[in-house]
Amino acid sequence: MPLPVAAKATGAVKTGPLYAWAVAIARAQNRTSPVLLAQQLGVSQAVAADLYASMVANGVVRAPLFGGLARAAKPLFKSGNIVAAKTSALSGPKAKILDIKRGVETFVERDIAEDKSEDQAT
Repeated sequence: MPLPVAAKATGAVKTGPLYAWAVAIARAQNRTSPVLLAQQLGVSQAVAADLYASMVANGVVRAPLFGGLARAAKPLFKSGNIVAAKTSALSGPKAKILDIKRGVETFVERDIAEDKSEDQAT
């Protein structure tokens, strides 16, 4: 059974703050898998697999490619890499977390702007 169908059949379509972070990470990096979600969100493999299945079922990410990686349907950045506005001397995990935070903030700001423009149009 295909992953989106299995996710819908088991009622795995989820929403909430953890799901929102998973979506933000997938869109910012333009790739995701259950293993990556477990590492980046600090959750168990089972929770990461549920989040991943929900994202596939909701159309946030496309069907997985070779190796289990799935690409975002609407990537935040075309290159799939987060480019921070300010350069930093940091490297490693802390720098990645800060870059993800900046990417999420940009994502939220764009969504708010889009919502306002839609509200004004109606």
